[in-house]
Amino acid sequence: MLRSEQPSPGNGDSAHVAVKKAIKASPAKVADLIATALAIQEQDAAEAGQVGYMARAMIWASMPHRKIEGAHYKRDNGLASITMLVDPEIGLPYGKLPRLIAAWLTREAKLTGARELVLGRSLAEFSEKLGLSTNGGLRGDTSRLKMQATKLFSTFVSVTAHRGQDYAYKNVALSDSGMLLWDPKRPHERSLWESTITLSESFFLECMDNAVPFDLRVLHRLRSPLAIDIYLWLTWRMFILRRSVLIPWLALRSQFGAGYAMTAQGMAHFRAEFHRCLHEVNTLYPGARMTTERDGLRLLPSPPHVGVLPCRH
Repeated sequence: MLRSEQPSPGNGDSAHVAVKKAIKASPAKVADLIATALAIQEQDAAEAGQVGYMARAMIWASMPHRKIEGAHYKRDNGLASITMLVDPEIGLPYGKLPRLIAAWLTREAKLTGARELVLGRSLAEFSEKLGLSTNGGLRGDTSRLKMQATKLFSTFVSVTAHRGQDYAYKNVALSDSGMLLWDPKRPHERSLWESTITLSESFFLECMDNAVPFDLRVLHRLRSPLAIDIYLWLTWRMFILRRSVLIPWLALRSQFGAGYAMTAQGMAHFRAEFHRCLHEVNTLYPGARMTTERDGLRLLPSPPHVGVLPCRH
């Protein structure tokens, strides 16, 4: 049985060896993880001004990790189903960028108390707000940012719960309206007007009432969308967890592994990647107590990574 309660990141060379062995990463990536873990250990998110928020509905949604065809994305864990819908000409959001954007939207709404959010007069300005590189070019962040923002802002999320004959649902559209006036080929060129987005009432209330706090440094350090999803999910679960619970592997694959084949080999691939990402997350969030078992992941009551904070608006 693999325990995720690994050696503290503060233990020097032994920590580097343990983390590198667990996640099979390059020395540079391990060094980056350890450096971030040490920074978090020395100064918590509130002290560092690095408290982020993610709307609970977006944690549940767990967007695609990579590009998928179509305009419909659905997952079902037996108790609830989450469906994402979008205009087929636009396509579904995927990867790390829409997760960063969703976190920024949630935080801005939470801290300002406003539904209309100002994105900036240039793509570079919005990139800086997200903590991204402002390098242009076909493969730069800015060349993908407008595309993923358009996909995300056009997305509709539906959560349905079914238990016996009982049925409940919640529909959340991210935005009512918006303007993206940026030219990806000229990311530093400032437009005459600000690009803006007006959040839908349902998503705004989700941000205000059901936002989960987390450490922004973790979100920026993790590169894998799966690792980001695991981290955000753990922060939410640890807020509400009161007793030990075992999450079956099938439920975990339904939550995080929609891109893996529904076969024994697909499950094996998912479990291997889940283990790798879980070790990355636990390096940055060592207070999360959990063990991986034959039948699933066991979560033990643990302190949340970031406590509940009063919002300012």
